[in-house]
Amino acid sequence: MNDYTNCEIIEGTKGRDRFIGFADIYDSGRPHLPKKTIEILKNYLGNIDLIVDIGCGTGNSTEVCTEYSKKVIGIDPSEDMLAKAKEKENHKLLFKKGLGNDTGLENNVADLVICSQAFHWMEPKSTINEVCRILKKGGVFAVIDADTFPVIDLKIEKFNKEIQELIEKLDKKQKLEIYPTSQHLNNMIKSNKFEYCKEICFCNEILYDKEKFKKYFLSKGGLQNAIKNNYEPVISKLQHLEQLLDEVFQNETRTALFSYKIKIGIYEEENIKLNEEENWEMN
Repeated sequence: MNDYTNCEIIEGTKGRDRFIGFADIYDSGRPHLPKKTIEILKNYLGNIDLIVDIGCGTGNSTEVCTEYSKKVIGIDPSEDMLAKAKEKENHKLLFKKGLGNDTGLENNVADLVICSQAFHWMEPKSTINEVCRILKKGGVFAVIDADTFPVIDLKIEKFNKEIQELIEKLDKKQKLEIYPTSQHLNNMIKSNKFEYCKEICFCNEILYDKEKFKKYFLSKGGLQNAIKNNYEPVISKLQHLEQLLDEVFQNETRTALFSYKIKIGIYEEENIKLNEEENWEMN
């Protein structure tokens, strides 16, 4: 039987506290940003001098961006995550402590600001205002999300669904504030900060063996939060994970299909409407 409880309990329920103490698991388990994402976004940009990644975590998404920009800066509030991210720094890549709504960067410096799998932790209005402050005229803001679980096998997908339902009960107990992904595009439109907004969808395939997929499964913040709080319904359920993965993989590799959605906004300072406050009625 596996012991998933050997972790320090986190105090606090805010998003940034949720990511304390498992940077190594997160870094090794979470999928890297598909290169296709930036290649799609290049259609809306000219030369890219600076990409800023807000909510960068351990820098898996940020690192990918270095192939497409002269300089890349990752911003995150978690010292644990940044410590891991800073191992990846080089002459093109820099990581700094900050928030989505308080990056500490200068005005009008970024050609592209991305937020990969993190915008649901950020207060939308203040974050969008900050993004537009650091964007150049004609720059792009891209909110990137993947389905919380890939297409791979019905047994493991059903198991994940049951786990997530238990995690949601804990989140409600802890009164965790999460901004729904279903409202990301709407919030960008309502801000009146962008000349043009749209959603782009694509799929990405990743090949997994059992151990690699186990790392992915255990890398999610909600699950780690439940483990660190020794939440018994989840701990009990996790005791079946090893056997289930054996059944699914049977010492072979399998392809997981991730569905991605990118919400983009093209920043055009001259088109900001004076009555923007009237449009911010958050759902």
